[in-house]
Amino acid sequence: MSEPPAHVGLIPDGMRRWAHANETTLADAYLRGAHKVVEILGILQRHQIRTVTVYNLSRANLGRRDEELDAVYQASMCFFRDMIPTYFDPGTCGVRLHGDRGLLPPPYVAAAEHAETTMRGNDFRINILAAYDAVDEMRAAHRRAAAGGGDIADAFEITEVDLVIRSTPEPLLSGFLPLQSQYAQLRFLDTPLNDLQQEHIDDVIADYRRLPQLRGR
Repeated sequence: MSEPPAHVGLIPDGMRRWAHANETTLADAYLRGAHKVVEILGILQRHQIRTVTVYNLSRANLGRRDEELDAVYQASMCFFRDMIPTYFDPGTCGVRLHGDRGLLPPPYVAAAEHAETTMRGNDFRINILAAYDAVDEMRAAHRRAAAGGGDIADAFEITEVDLVIRSTPEPLLSGFLPLQSQYAQLRFLDTPLNDLQQEHIDDVIADYRRLPQLRGR
């Protein structure tokens, strides 16, 4: 079997459908989703994955209804402020927010920056994409490359992704790290995020390890 993926992308999706199917509120669905993301992060860490990038909000998502955005923001602030420091060691786990912070509510940014300051480890890195847009990321990388005289491919802050997991069966990346994911294995799950169990993630990692990682070669 091959090595486990070094970098996993996680696209949590389906909260609205789960709330409707379970006759609960969006706030409850997204809060449960935040807990489930933490649970999945812990499973991936035990599989010796070094980096996980979680797609919290694209810039396009910011056009959704205020009710839904408020539910996302509240759950995310709890994720940054309470869940991550409780379940992960700040000496080994690092957190970084990527995206246009100026488009996000100040309390959200404050919670994320507190997590960034508190969680400074390098053994297990958690990237959160919020108000993220791939074109913005490319422009920023171009500016860094031009300023430093380097190559744009080396100026991206987020590294190459090996495996992307989306918690809905729709075969879409929805703008998730398109350059870094160009050779990633893609898995679209039938089980909603809030109903995922450890065996679902274990099976995905096992499947990845059974396949050769050719990277186009």
